[in-house]
Amino acid sequence: MSRISTVDKKNSSTETNAILSELKKNFGFIPNLFSTIAQYPAALKPILDLYQAIAAESSIDPIFQEIANLEVSRINGCNYCTTHHAQMGKMAGLSNSQINSLKSGTIDDSFNNKEKAVIEYSATVAKDAENIPDELFSKLKSHFADSEIVNLTLIIGLMNLFNKFNGALKVELEKPASK
Repeated sequence: MSRISTVDKKNSSTETNAILSELKKNFGFIPNLFSTIAQYPAALKPILDLYQAIAAESSIDPIFQEIANLEVSRINGCNYCTTHHAQMGKMAGLSNSQINSLKSGTIDDSFNNKEKAVIEYSATVAKDAENIPDELFSKLKSHFADSEIVNLTLIIGLMNLFNKFNGALKVELEKPASK
């Protein structure tokens, strides 16, 4: 059970209501992550703006973003984000086998060298960002421009924030809409 109740459109300010309505339009539902963040309305728009800037407007292919999101979420044990990003990963072009591999932490040859570099970098940032080996960083630089590495690191950091937020507050997956 979630430790904090979600905010819905009935009990929110006009500005928060507009943001929640936009989320519903974009996702088809209001993610509990964001309706929980809405409990502190001053953070909702800036968090969504940050997400927009580093993920939605990213020059990094969505497949690499979702690989990073899934790897960080696996390491942090965030079922909420793993579930949602498995679906997003499939939409981005990851195979079921690759998604299952990422969820289990067993990386196989279905991933190319660039994807493996993203997995390794994501894991290292999530576990011990202060001690990233030079060899790993060189590998990453062989695939990405400096601006893309900054962007990827921000994606990893934001996912880490979302994972920790969901874990601390026990944010629950959305219940399927009844028909």
